[in-house]
Amino acid sequence: METIKNSFKHDFNLAVDCFNKKDYTSFFRNIRPAIELLCKLVIYDIIKNDVISADIMEGRKSIQKGRDNIFFIDTRPTSRKPTGSIFTAIFPRVYFMHHPDVYSAREDVHKKRLKFSIESYSSELCRWYSFASEFGSHTGGSTMQEEEQARGCATCIPGFLDFLKGNAIISTETVEFLNGLQSFSFNSVREKELNQVKNQIDIANKTIDEKEAALMVAKKQLAEVEEQHLASQVRTSEVETLLAEKQREIEELRELLNKSHIMETPTTEEEEIPEIPIVYKPKREKHLKERMRLAVEDWDLDEESLDDDQLDLIDITIDQSMLVTGCAGSGKSVIAMHKAEQIAKKGNSVILISLTRSLNSFMQTGRSCSSYMFYHYHYWKYLGMPSADYIIVDEIQDFEREEIEEFIEAAAKHYFFFGDSAQSIYNHFGKKTLSIEEIADMTGLVPLKLYNNYRLPRNVAKITQDYVGVNVMRYEEKVYQNKEKELPHFIHFETVDEQINKIIEISSSNPEMSIGVLLPSNQQVIEVCEKLKSKDFDYEFKFKTEAQDKRAQGELHFTNNLPKVMTYHSAKGLQFDIVIIPMFEGANTEEARKALYVAMTRTMHQLYLMYNTLNLASPLDKVPPRLYKKN
Repeated sequence: METIKNSFKHDFNLAVDCFNKKDYTSFFRNIRPAIELLCKLVIYDIIKNDVISADIMEGRKSIQKGRDNIFFIDTRPTSRKPTGSIFTAIFPRVYFMHHPDVYSAREDVHKKRLKFSIESYSSELCRWYSFASEFGSHTGGSTMQEEEQARGCATCIPGFLDFLKGNAIISTETVEFLNGLQSFSFNSVREKELNQVKNQIDIANKTIDEKEAALMVAKKQLAEVEEQHLASQVRTSEVETLLAEKQREIEELRELLNKSHIMETPTTEEEEIPEIPIVYKPKREKHLKERMRLAVEDWDLDEESLDDDQLDLIDITIDQSMLVTGCAGSGKSVIAMHKAEQIAKKGNSVILISLTRSLNSFMQTGRSCSSYMFYHYHYWKYLGMPSADYIIVDEIQDFEREEIEEFIEAAAKHYFFFGDSAQSIYNHFGKKTLSIEEIADMTGLVPLKLYNNYRLPRNVAKITQDYVGVNVMRYEEKVYQNKEKELPHFIHFETVDEQINKIIEISSSNPEMSIGVLLPSNQQVIEVCEKLKSKDFDYEFKFKTEAQDKRAQGELHFTNNLPKVMTYHSAKGLQFDIVIIPMFEGANTEEARKALYVAMTRTMHQLYLMYNTLNLASPLDKVPPRLYKKN
């Protein structure tokens, strides 16, 4: 343990020193191993047995969750030695193994909050570790401003340390060790304001009444500054609680000031506290105002915007499990989130699970309720498949029988599944996924159907339903509610470089629209990214390397409108104002057609399909020319 302490202290203090010197590249290089070492330190401190701790570190043993939701030490070795971000998922398991009452808490609000916070910090540490790893080996394409990201990470780590200390998760000895670490220096306008307001509390040489008045005003201003500071942090349950308490304090002080007829001295325009900055920003200053509009700004969780079919699903009582099916764009994800909020507000624990990290990130932009957990599938597995009263799963058609059984087992009360067989595209990778019909047979549930489509323009739907999709409904105009009239564009180019120039032209002409650049393979994603990079063009990307055991490269953030470059498969569940499909060479198998169907049905307004083959390839060669534009 002493070796871990010394290594952590070295890397952490070096990261702090780099941050304070504004050397953010070196900061990320050092904070990555510091996060791993911090998690190891917590594991050692909780277990208090060097031999067992070392066995877990080396993979000779592991922490598993039994069917009774109790964590235990499995003496069988793991398939490979744990490394990197895996330790951010191990430390919660270790804590829950020693405190099973916290993990299984139902009525104890404090324990439920503690469990939620531990899982939230685990998720955040994993995210920052992954970002630091990506940042350290990045080859271009990241559009996030170094300083803003470094500040976000530097806010999270001390917050986690304070959480460990304040909740007695670690020993007194380790607390004393952590207290001896260096501190981050932000020197932000908000902190300067905070110090100025605090100084007002010590105003001297005034009458008693004047001092009391100044003190009350200063307290309110201090609370407002602290409120903004809390609002800028990662929204854990602890932060939400502190924020609510601070807002109540401000309201009470405001009422006292009104009753006492004390007037606050108005601040000048220069003195006003600036708005909380948006985290993700492009590298080039000229794009800041153009691209920072939220990519998904309308999730329509307001019941007034829902149709009768959707309202019927919401009105169904939560005392039974549910299987919901609907075409691409029918609002399945919206209903899944609405049901999660509805159930959580009734005091039940809820976990919402999406298949991919990208879909999880996309749906998070529309999340308005913080009282339920939201994971992508693989992270839920890393956490030991935590259970809840209700398990809600989106894109259920992309899971195998064993995985679906895991969801059912994790649901203490009921489970809600949402999916569409027409979008099942992972059998190509060896997965034996189940159709909605097969899931219905397996669970005994009668599928509840959503019929209307709100995303897909009618002119695109005519092509996807009648010429591309496999086992999909034929096009019926009454189903499609999107009034977009523009025909899709199927454009021939002589070279791929010409297609790249067209992508840049479309993006530059539509700065306020979200854009997805979708390709059939990871290699083509890499090729497009390299060409965009050579033209100094801002974008975000996601792809996987050939080695299947490596994590996806790149990361997509849906709090901006920078073009997102990814594969058809990565786009599952997403939607964009404009979809661009370059380098199209045909989709001749059933699986390829399903993937193309997924890609084309991501658009809400415009579709551009580009090719440099001699002729438009199958299945689009069968589409009548009157249904699309050729230039």
